[in-house]
Amino acid sequence: MSGIGIILNPHSRANLNNPHRIKRFGFIVGDKGSCHATHDVLDVERLATEFKERGVEILGISGGDGTNHVTLTSFINTYGDAPLPRIAFLRGGTMNNLANSIGVKGSPEKILSNLILKYHEDEPFQTTEVELMNINGKYGFIFGMGIASRFIDDYVNTDKKPSPLRGAWLLGKAVTSAVLNTKYIARLAVRFDARITLDETPVPFKNFNMLVVGTLETLGFNFRPLGRARQVPGQFQFLGISSTPQHLIFKFPRALLMQPLNSEHMYDAMGSKLTIELDEPQTYQIDGDPQPATTRIEISMGPRLTCIVS
Repeated sequence: MSGIGIILNPHSRANLNNPHRIKRFGFIVGDKGSCHATHDVLDVERLATEFKERGVEILGISGGDGTNHVTLTSFINTYGDAPLPRIAFLRGGTMNNLANSIGVKGSPEKILSNLILKYHEDEPFQTTEVELMNINGKYGFIFGMGIASRFIDDYVNTDKKPSPLRGAWLLGKAVTSAVLNTKYIARLAVRFDARITLDETPVPFKNFNMLVVGTLETLGFNFRPLGRARQVPGQFQFLGISSTPQHLIFKFPRALLMQPLNSEHMYDAMGSKLTIELDEPQTYQIDGDPQPATTRIEISMGPRLTCIVS
């Protein structure tokens, strides 16, 4: 089937627990040659070239949010000015933040089965459009630095299996630590100095403990501080936080309800180009995927994707 191409990351935690998923995918699609397990970026780049040559209409991706951003980066670089296929996020990660944000539900096998059935019967797909950001040459939906990045590190890098329950436990641990002012929140909320410009306008704050930029509302675990992220076409939402952890905790209910945080200790604005210059190298994350430490980050708007919801 030349119209649909499936990429599966066998190393994502959910797919590691389902080692036969690629075989089941091949059975569902009915063409084993259209389903591919990738082991590194070179595999993804090779498949991007192959899918472009075949004229694949729908790209299905099974893996976590990090798999999505790595795959999309390779495809965007390979396709250039050519139109990208419609994207079907088949889940398969531990958080599935992107899939959850746009309303994709069900197991990977169920999502794929529905996709194939509608494709064969020429039924219309329910779709939505989501814009990507270009973050130092890589493409993703959420950028996080400081508290947001360190929290995800703690969630993923554990001997225990990452799960919604563990995420809730860690969030509770962070809230309790902030209230009691213990060492855990102190480690998460280490401050850093940065000079930031948004659309060539300097951001008035110089010292931060968290930066978040996104074209989606949620950072995961139903924490949705970017309530305006999809309201203005061609722009992302930037949130720079320079508050105490205790003050930030009081804003949690508003973030859960996707309401503006409204704080003089937080810089909240829309824009299309952001430059971050750091005094010391800092790590950051793109869609939960850790990136090497650097002192300069440039974020601009990327392409708009048509994503299949059901």
